[in-house]
Amino acid sequence: MLESQIKNLSAVQMMALYDDVIYRIGSHVIGGNPDVNYIRKQEKILNIIQDEFIKKSLIGGVKNGIKHY
Repeated sequence: MLESQIKNLSAVQMMALYDDVIYRIGSHVIGGNPDVNYIRKQEKILNIIQDEFIKKSLIGGVKNGIKHY
């Protein structure tokens, strides 16, 4: 998935993608002989999602008087 596509997802869609990527990494590693390049690609997606959550104030900080974790 391209970075520009991730940035255009809603918060719900990003959370679903985040969960999917975590699952993909876990199942790939558990399967044995993990491909380091595949894992790095998935980790890059996680980093993009986390950055977008922070930019959109969906985690951390305060937005509209509501503390987000």
